[in-house]
Amino acid sequence: MPSATNGVSTNGAHDSPKKIPQDVLHVIDGRTGQYQAVSIKKNAINANELKGFKAPKDVHHPEYQNEQGLRVYDPGFSNTVVSESKITYINGFEGEIHYRGYSIQDIVGQKTFTDISHLLIWGKWPTQDEKSNFQKKLNSVPLPDGSVFQVIRSFPKDGSIIGMMIAGLSALQSCDMNAIPAHAAKNLYMGEPKRVDDQIIRVMSSLSAITAAAYCHHMDIPFTPPRADFSYIQNFLLMVGLVDKETGVPSQRYVNVLERLWAVVADHEMTCSTAALLHTASALPDVISCLTSAYCALYGPLHGGAIEVAYKQIEEIGSVENVSAKLERVRAGKERLYGYGHRVYRVTDPRFTFIRDILDELSEEVSQDPLLRVAFELDRQASQDEYFISRKLRPNADFFAALAYKALGFPSEFILPISILSRTQGLMAHWREAMLEGGARIWRPGQVYTGDLGNTME
Repeated sequence: MPSATNGVSTNGAHDSPKKIPQDVLHVIDGRTGQYQAVSIKKNAINANELKGFKAPKDVHHPEYQNEQGLRVYDPGFSNTVVSESKITYINGFEGEIHYRGYSIQDIVGQKTFTDISHLLIWGKWPTQDEKSNFQKKLNSVPLPDGSVFQVIRSFPKDGSIIGMMIAGLSALQSCDMNAIPAHAAKNLYMGEPKRVDDQIIRVMSSLSAITAAAYCHHMDIPFTPPRADFSYIQNFLLMVGLVDKETGVPSQRYVNVLERLWAVVADHEMTCSTAALLHTASALPDVISCLTSAYCALYGPLHGGAIEVAYKQIEEIGSVENVSAKLERVRAGKERLYGYGHRVYRVTDPRFTFIRDILDELSEEVSQDPLLRVAFELDRQASQDEYFISRKLRPNADFFAALAYKALGFPSEFILPISILSRTQGLMAHWREAMLEGGARIWRPGQVYTGDLGNTME
């Protein structure tokens, strides 16, 4: 067995040391003295190899399951990789994001939503014919069945817009029961590229209409049907009624803003919601089941819901004059400042620069909204405050994207729903990759049982 200090084995005084492979982790179990060389591939070890470390059953703690092999305890998956992916690469220490190997620095403002969706989902930039065909397919999907709209309109107008979207998707799911594997009693999507692609087109198109319908219901305004000659983003703005008063069509300026915003936030690798989607996908249901799992995760205040919480925080501050007092309470540990800091980035979020440029272009709209002025003053003071600088608490791009949506005229309660719609292209890419490049292996993590054993009935 190699020594615990240098990992070199010597069989005798005259034997030359054996060369130990470099890409291994040498592990010695102090409980038993057992040694094992665990392979390191792509700077990761396979946790299943640790099952080889077995110890005698602990009669006092059978719940430790020593005899079944060593387990890895990692609450929150803070240092666990659960899949391989070719879609998005993030370097949080250098501030880099790449879609399929292309830096977003080279993409934003140069490529459209259709281009980027095609790249993420199908792995390459589309030719002009492929781009045109993709858009035609999206536009050819019929509007969801009337029952979908009825479900959305059954909600209170001031109810949860995310709830309306999820309910609308569930109604859409029920409109085609043959697309549900459990109902069909067979695998429909694993290794089935045509079915997968058909569902991606159907859901992307329908979700835009469902999101718009939820918005229109909430705002008590009429829903405008999409046009066959409009792009995905043009049609979304048309459906929600964000159009030029004179022409009746979306402003090209606002279309360009959304094109860049949705390019910046198209995908962000293994987020909580992406993991939720993939966890559900591992059981091989339909794509709508997977999406609703992701959307429920996004709704939480530690994930996408933080955007809404951060904006409500701005509303609570109320005016520019109250910003300093808010930051003082944060420094004193009395309150938390949402919208700053990110689990991944240790430098400025690379998406922030693009979004700040967009907000500068919307300066006229920003100047007309007193709450947006509060947000900018908050950012100005926080960026010069040693408390935030020393803790590397930099602006979260999603929060500033929310400010851009507000400048466009969307109410704060619609910021998360529109953010979810913008992320769907990335979620579709991950679902497709799981169905066509992964394997049929259900995600089933374990637990460390900490309750009682051996209780008896009285």
